Amino acid sequence: MTWNKIHLKLSFTIFSLFIGILILLSIVLNLIFTNFLSSKVHDEANELAAHLSSMLEEQGNSAEQMADFTGVQMYILSSKGTFIESKASGIPTLPEYIWENDKLLEGQKVEKEFTFNNKLYLLHGIPVTTIPTVKGIYVISSLENMKESIQTIRNLLFIAGIGSLLLAMGCIFFLSKRLSNPLLKIEKATRQIAKGELNLKIPVETKDEIGSLSQAINDLARELKQYRDNRSEFFANVSHELRTPITYLEGYADILAKDLVENEEEKKKYLQIISEEAQRLNVIINDLFELSKMEEGKIDLKLMSVEPNSIIQRSIDKVQLKAQEKDLTIQSKLSSVPHIFVDPNRLEQIILNLLDNAIRYTAEGNIQVSLTSEVGGVAINISDSGPGISAEELPFIFERFYRVEKSRSREYGGTGLGLSIVQSLVLQQGGTINVESKIGVGTSFKIIFPPITSSLKPHSSKL
Repeated sequence: MTWNKIHLKLSFTIFSLFIGILILLSIVLNLIFTNFLSSKVHDEANELAAHLSSMLEEQGNSAEQMADFTGVQMYILSSKGTFIESKASGIPTLPEYIWENDKLLEGQKVEKEFTFNNKLYLLHGIPVTTIPTVKGIYVISSLENMKESIQTIRNLLFIAGIGSLLLAMGCIFFLSKRLSNPLLKIEKATRQIAKGELNLKIPVETKDEIGSLSQAINDLARELKQYRDNRSEFFANVSHELRTPITYLEGYADILAKDLVENEEEKKKYLQIISEEAQRLNVIINDLFELSKMEEGKIDLKLMSVEPNSIIQRSIDKVQLKAQEKDLTIQSKLSSVPHIFVDPNRLEQIILNLLDNAIRYTAEGNIQVSLTSEVGGVAINISDSGPGISAEELPFIFERFYRVEKSRSREYGGTGLGLSIVQSLVLQQGGTINVESKIGVGTSFKIIFPPITSSLKPHSSKL
C-alpha cells in the first residue's frame, strides 16, 4: 500500500488535527482539575489553620492537643522567633529553608508548598495577636492525597484519550475512504475518457460538489462524443465535397487536354463545369480557412459606423439570380434604422450566408428579409418557407460540423460550417443571433446589433 493515496492523506490530515485538539483539550482539562483540587486543598488548609489559631487564642490549647484533635502537624512560633512547641508525629525534622518566620513575626500570612523526602506538603502560617508570647502558628498538611487524585485524573484522561484516538482513527479512515471513493471513480473515468471511451457514465450519488463534478464529467464525455462524431462526419463530408469537384476538374480537364470534344459547344459546356466546380472548391476552402482563423483567434475586424440598409440590399441583389433559378422570391422590408458599429464586409458575409442557406433549403415559396429598429438595437430578420428544423436539433445548429438532414446533406451541399461562422462573426461584433423554426413551416433567423453610441469609435480590431 502506497502512502500516496488521497484517503490516507485525508485520514492523516484529519487525524493530526484531531490529535492536536485532543492534546490541547487534555492540557486544559489537566490544568482545570489540578487548579481546582489545589485551590480546594489550599482553602481547606487555610480554614483549618485559621480555626486552630482561633482555638489557640480563645482556649489556650496546646499544639499537641490541637494536633491530636485535627490530625495535622503544628508548630507554634514565639515572639522571640523560636518554636515553643510542635506536634509533628510521623514527620522527621524539617529543613530550615521551609520556614518564613520573619513574615510571620511581621503579622503576615505564610502559604507555600514544599517537597520533603519525595513527598509533597503544604505549609500555612497564621499570625497570632492576642497572646503576647506567641506570634504565630504553622500548620503542615500532606498533599499526597491531592497528588494521587491528580494522577488518577491524568490516568483517566490518558485512557480516554487513547480510546478516543482509536475510535477516531477508525471513523476517520472509514469516512476518508467513503469520501475518496467517488474521487477515485472520477479519476478512473477521466483516464478512460482520455483513452477515447466516451460512452461511460459516472453514477451521480450525491448532490454536493462531488456529485456536481461527476455530472460535469458526464456532460464532458457526452459533448466530446458528440464532437468526435460530428468531426468524423465533417471529415467524411469534406473529403467527399473535395473529391467531387477535384474529380470533375481532373476528368473534364483531361478531356480538353486530349482534345476529345466534338464541337465548340461541348467544349464550352465542359469549361463551364470546370468553372462551377472550381468555384465550389473555392467555397469549401474558404469555409475551412475561416474556421481555422476563428479557432486561432485571428479574425480581422475593421469596425466602423455602418448603415445596414444598403449592405442588406446589396446582399439580396447578389443572391437574386440563384433564387430565381429555384422560382423563389425574396421579399424585403428595410426600414430606416440607426447606424451600427460593425465590419461592413463581415456583415455582408453574414447576410449572404443566411440567404444562401435559406435558398438552398427552400424548395418553393419565398424568403423574407426585414430590417427594423427595436428597443435592444437594430434587428435583421431572414425567414424562409423551407422544411424547418426539429426542436431536438435546433439547439445544435450553430455547432461546428453539425448538419441538419444528414442523409441529404450532400444533396444540399455545404460543409456544415456556415452557421457556426455566422454566429462567431455576430458575437465578435457585439451582436446576438437567435433562431426559431417549425417543421413544415420554415425557419427564421434574427440578428440584433446594438445601435452606435458616442462611446464607440471606428477602429480596426483583431479578435
